[in-house]
Amino acid sequence: MAKLAMSPTREKYPLSTKKIAKKTLVGALVLGIVFACITSFAVLMMITAKSDAAWIVALGSFVLYFLLVGLIYYYQTWYFATYYYNVNPEYMTIRKGPITPSEINIMYQKIQDVYVDQDLFDRFFGLYDVHIATATFASHNLAHVDGLLKDSAEALRDELLGIFKSKISTK
Repeated sequence: MAKLAMSPTREKYPLSTKKIAKKTLVGALVLGIVFACITSFAVLMMITAKSDAAWIVALGSFVLYFLLVGLIYYYQTWYFATYYYNVNPEYMTIRKGPITPSEINIMYQKIQDVYVDQDLFDRFFGLYDVHIATATFASHNLAHVDGLLKDSAEALRDELLGIFKSKISTK
């Protein structure tokens, strides 16, 4: 595994390794649906053609599925390791993505809202996301830290709101 992209903020509010399990499970479910459809279609075609190749197709599909799930797990572990976020005196930096990293620097004066939420799978794994809303389109896609436990998510949100309020009051 790659060395963790640590920062003082990530040390203080660490990502949960449950994030890797969640993303791998979601990927496995999506792949499972796709492979079930493909395998069912291939087997149905082989049965109607009265061919014994249906078992080979089904077995090959099964093996390919588990190889791809393994690749998803490897990628999610790599993604987790390279996920960087840090609260600086004037802005917050979030950098994600091991292959094509994207980075956003959010100036505290531009923040409109900071909130914590969960999607369905987050609820299952007990994970939370901290979103930082600004008027820019980039903030919608990039300005969030996902995969935190509840205490860390709420503490990060409170810290960001405290900085935001102090910046507003000094204007």
